[in-house]
Amino acid sequence: MKVSISVFGMHKNRDENQTEIEIPDRTDVKTLIAEFAFAHLEDPDLVIDKEGNLKKYLIVQVNKKRVAPGKAADCLLKEGDEVKVYPPVSGG
Repeated sequence: MKVSISVFGMHKNRDENQTEIEIPDRTDVKTLIAEFAFAHLEDPDLVIDKEGNLKKYLIVQVNKKRVAPGKAADCLLKEGDEVKVYPPVSGG
């Protein structure tokens, strides 16, 4: 099945915001982000901790609904889902 993933502020190619990717049925959000991070990000450690979990500070959305990084393994993806990952936001 195909889903799209967008990872903002951490991608190797800054012009490439959204990637459509083929994944097996019953893939969860955590697995998708982890596999994508190791294949496409300059530094996967920005997204994945030493235990293989998503970093708690990430902002993750599936179809514009927030998914807590700690719950990403429980969120199964469906055909056509859109996953977005944002770094922490700060400033003032």
